[in-house]
Amino acid sequence: MRRCAVLGCIVAAMTLCSVQPVAAQGAEIAGGYSFLSNDSLAVNSSSLPFGFFFGGARHFTDNLSIVFDLNGHYMRGGTPSASTEFVVGPLPTEDFQGFSFNRAEDQWCSPRITACEIHTQAVSMVAGPRFYFGTAAARPFVHIMGGVTRSLRKIVFSAHTSTNLTFQPGVGIDVGAGSTAFRIQFDYRRVFFGTTDQTDPGASLVSKDGADYQDFTIAFGVVYRVGG
Repeated sequence: MRRCAVLGCIVAAMTLCSVQPVAAQGAEIAGGYSFLSNDSLAVNSSSLPFGFFFGGARHFTDNLSIVFDLNGHYMRGGTPSASTEFVVGPLPTEDFQGFSFNRAEDQWCSPRITACEIHTQAVSMVAGPRFYFGTAAARPFVHIMGGVTRSLRKIVFSAHTSTNLTFQPGVGIDVGAGSTAFRIQFDYRRVFFGTTDQTDPGASLVSKDGADYQDFTIAFGVVYRVGG
């Protein structure tokens, strides 16, 4: 049901994009810094502090746009944990390497490795409608976007990844008249894992009991308006 809702959001965005408006109101591009709160990719990490966002929008009216957003978040040099709280038991038929969550993080380390660190990252591509309020220099907005997130966790030489459907609603405000504006944006992001499938070699980053990632992002950037 949740995945259907995400797909419905994506389909709705694509449908609106295919409609030719009577009078288009121009477009915009935006980019800047983004911070992600995530405590699921690594035990000792509660955030991915290094990030960016890049987006574009096609305006259909003064109050409605279809937007696209690409964002990436990273954390480097994390300390492995001995906790087994999020460990997922291996299958009896699994090979010797196993999956990232089949053992505690520090069990991927070795006495021969001088620097045992965790690197995590999450890259999302989402799209959907955005609704603006008011026509003054400060314009609040809300949006509902859906798409996919590619997550990665690497401990020393062992890297594990997964690509999952994503639902990302949010709010923000653009401040500034003319061709440029300053943007601050807050988003809630849910990454749907569903039932864990350890037999899929293309989805080696698994989540205990199929728990979804529920994250928050805050972004600051600059908007450049074209056309209109």
